[in-house]
Formats: sequence, C-alpha cells, structure tokens
Amino acid sequence: MPPDIVYVDHETIIRVNQSGQPAVLYKCQLQGIPCGLHVEGTTSAVSAHLRRHGITGPDSTSTICTWSGCSKTLKKGSMTRHLLTHLGVKVRCSACGVVMCRHDLLRAHIKSAEPCHSAIADTVRGPEGYVFVPPGWAGF
Repeated sequence: MPPDIVYVDHETIIRVNQSGQPAVLYKCQLQGIPCGLHVEGTTSAVSAHLRRHGITGPDSTSTICTWSGCSKTLKKGSMTRHLLTHLGVKVRCSACGVVMCRHDLLRAHIKSAEPCHSAIADTVRGPEGYVFVPPGWAGF
C-alpha cells in the first residue's frame, strides 16, 4: 500500500525541522475553496490556517463553521477552539491522567486538584492525525 501524501505549509516544515520534534497534522476539511493542506493540531497553527482561509476580523463577530459540513454558528474568537474539537485533539493531566477536551478546562483542573498542581498538559492526538517527523528523528 503506498504511503499517504500529506501536504503541509512551508512554516510547519521549518518549525518541525528547527525544533527537531514531531508534529501531528490533520487534513483541512473547511468547505468552500479546498486548500488541500494538513494543519498542525495546535491553537496557533489552526488560528494561522483560519487566517489563510480569510476567516479574520473582530473576535466578537459571528461566523459559520464549514468544517466537513458542521454549519454551527459561533464567534470568530471561538472558531480555533471549536476546530480543535473537530480534530479530536485533547489534553491529559500528567499527574492523574484525566483527559479534557480543552486546555482551559485542564488548567482549571490542575489549579483545583491538589495532587496535580505541578502537572503539565500532555496533548492527546485525534484519531485522524498524521505524525510528521523531522529528518533523522529517532523518537519512534
């Protein structure tokens, strides 16, 4: 079976190569003009990708999610967080293992649960993510 071809923007390739760490990528499923790219499942990468699609402007203005036919109306400022739920990206408490769907919820958990005060957020990749590794990476 031939490997899947994953198209990635130039900035992601540079970031992965410079950091030496892998990234988990997800195929863009925004409807309209398909871009054919895969986007990293992080807040900053999804936000930048939305700007490439022209989803910009004040965070308080309404927009419609067109990810794979979703059609939910939400504020532009919530769109990035909303798309991360479509990707299935979650975060796990490194101390107790609880999994949350959003970073802000996990931060609240870490603040309120005494044994977890020194915990960090581990990202749990979504089911359709592709792992993109830099050349020469020996982490697998």
